[in-house]
Amino acid sequence: MTTLPGSALDPSAPLLDAGAAGHYRTVTRRALGRPASDRSGTGPLAAFVLTHPLAERTVADLAAGHGPYSLVHLAQQIELHHPARAGAPLDASAELDAVRVEPKGTRLALTTTLTDRTTGVEQARLTAHILLVGIRAAEPRGTLVPTAVPRQEAPGATVSHDLGIDREWIADYGHAAGDLNPVHLDPQAARRAGFADVIAHGMSLVSLAVEEAAERYADGDADRVLAVGARFARPVLPGEGTTLDLTPSTAGDTVAFTVRSQGATAVKSGRLRLGPATGAGR
Repeated sequence: MTTLPGSALDPSAPLLDAGAAGHYRTVTRRALGRPASDRSGTGPLAAFVLTHPLAERTVADLAAGHGPYSLVHLAQQIELHHPARAGAPLDASAELDAVRVEPKGTRLALTTTLTDRTTGVEQARLTAHILLVGIRAAEPRGTLVPTAVPRQEAPGATVSHDLGIDREWIADYGHAAGDLNPVHLDPQAARRAGFADVIAHGMSLVSLAVEEAAERYADGDADRVLAVGARFARPVLPGEGTTLDLTPSTAGDTVAFTVRSQGATAVKSGRLRLGPATGAGR
């Protein structure tokens, strides 16, 4: 049996680098066919990038000593309380909320938080649902609560946007996000993991939804996206016909989104919550 770390603290979380955050958004927008944004906002995906190293280490600690495994990202939710300040010292913490052993492996819920060390104010809270395929020796804990399926009240008109996802973009996104998992970069590694080719990062598809929703419904201000959540249903390979569908609510404060590839749903139950325009208060 594996004893899981209850929580972990990274007292030296990476600083938010405004240039790196801008590069991340520029790379993302390339798959949308959009130029670099002239807005300085970082949006909720910056919190994911900043906490990802600690989340990776926490999962690696769980998997240590149990041989090879495949990590499947099942769902992700992000609540952005305050956009991270460029250069501000940050603390990242991780908590394993629940662990369940299943026939295919170990399913877990992991919450990470990002806190401004100077002010003590929590910047963001992120919850990931993950399946470690091939690991079945973990000690169960907690109650694994499924991610809620969002309701879209009084939807407006759905718009669709074709996505330009190719190998070069997938690799560039991985370097911009700091996620260099070989299944995204190396076709041979991807085939060993059971895929026909490299696959797009699940969060790259969410980042596309954030950027396009901000462009269409928030005057290009990614910091107005205060929350985002989605479930990952199937991998997206380069060169496949992939589209992003956005459905805003008539009230204008939420946007539902779905990513489809070759006619099948790749990202489902996507939902973004928008805040008011800058200066209008939150």
